Amino acid sequence: MVVQHPGGDVTLTDGFAYTPTVTGIDPVTGPAAGGTTVTITGTGLTDATGVTFGGFAGTNFVVVSETSITVETPAGTAGAVDVVVLHPGGNQTLAGGFTYTP
Repeated sequence: MVVQHPGGDVTLTDGFAYTPTVTGIDPVTGPAAGGTTVTITGTGLTDATGVTFGGFAGTNFVVVSETSITVETPAGTAGAVDVVVLHPGGNQTLAGGFTYTP
């Protein structure tokens, strides 16, 4: 954001949360018992605070870089669930992004 000031324009970069993007997830399937380590790729992931699978929080959440997160799936029921990256700039949903297998 650029703020115009009589002494010169100032670009503000701190304190603003930008909406991330999610471009992929690997692997896309895992057992209903949970415990699958998943890598989520995208942009603007640095400030992410967590990931949910079908509304349930993933564990061992780690922001690896601006473009990568690793997280372990919680237990779920067989079928596709939404994967949501929680972020102060706006959550990003990958509809049906992960499928639990029986």
